[in-house]
Amino acid sequence: MPKNNDFSKQLVNSQKYVVRLAKTTEDLHNAQSLRYQVFNVELEEGLERSHKTELDVDKYDEQCDHLLVTEKTSGAVIGTYRMQTYKTAIQHKGFYTADEYHLENLPSDIMNKSVEVGRACIHKNHRNGRVLYLLWRGIAEYMKLTESRYLFGCCSITSTDPAQGWIVMDYLKNNGLVHQEFTTEVKERFRCPKVEYDEEELREVELPQLFKLYIGLGAKILSPPALDSEFKTIDYLILVDIMKLDERSKALFLK
Repeated sequence: MPKNNDFSKQLVNSQKYVVRLAKTTEDLHNAQSLRYQVFNVELEEGLERSHKTELDVDKYDEQCDHLLVTEKTSGAVIGTYRMQTYKTAIQHKGFYTADEYHLENLPSDIMNKSVEVGRACIHKNHRNGRVLYLLWRGIAEYMKLTESRYLFGCCSITSTDPAQGWIVMDYLKNNGLVHQEFTTEVKERFRCPKVEYDEEELREVELPQLFKLYIGLGAKILSPPALDSEFKTIDYLILVDIMKLDERSKALFLK
C-alpha cells in the first residue's frame, strides 16, 4: 500500500477510467481477484493454491505497490500492475525476480534506480489499447515520483515446454534483443533444460502482446529462459532504460 502521500492521489484520470494505486485491503483483494481470473481461469496458468481462494496471492504482495485501472461507472478494477522500488525491496523480502535469477550480477547503479514490475493483467472485456496505455501512463507517473530510470521484470510465455522456451530465446537472440553488456544466470531449480527443436519453428514465433510492447519500448533480455513449473510459465528477465526510448515513448515517461 502507498506510504507516500504523493502516491495516494489519482495518477491518471480519463473519461471512462481512473488510474491510481491500491490504498486498502479491498483494493488489493480486487487486484488479486482480477489476476486469478486472468492467469488461472483464462490462461490456465498461475498457482494451483489460488483455486481455493480465487485470489492470486504471493509473499510479495504486501510490500509492493499495486497500480489499478478502475472503471468509473462500476468502480471495478479492470487492470493492474504490481510494482516496487529498489528501496522497498531491500527493506522487505527482496525482489520477486530474485527467486528465479541471480540479480547480484547486475550493476548496483542500475538496480538502485529501478522499478520491478510484474503481475500485469487486464480484464478481457476491457483489453484494448486504451487501458494498456493507461497502465503505462500510471507506471510513468510512478517512475517520476520515485525518480527511477529503469524498469525490469519477467516477461512470460504460457508454456512449460523447454523446447518452446529455447525457441523463443533463440528468436530473441537472432533479432538482437539480448543485452550486450549484462546477463543474469537462472537459479538451479528454475533452469530450463536445453533441448533440440525443429529450426522451422523459429519462423513461427508469436510473442504475447505484453512481450511485444516491452520490445517496442527497447527492452533487452538479461537472462536465459527460466521454467516456472509452479506458475506454469517460461520467463525471461527484461530491462528497459527510459532514457534510451524513442522520442514518442520518451514523451510518455518524461513529459
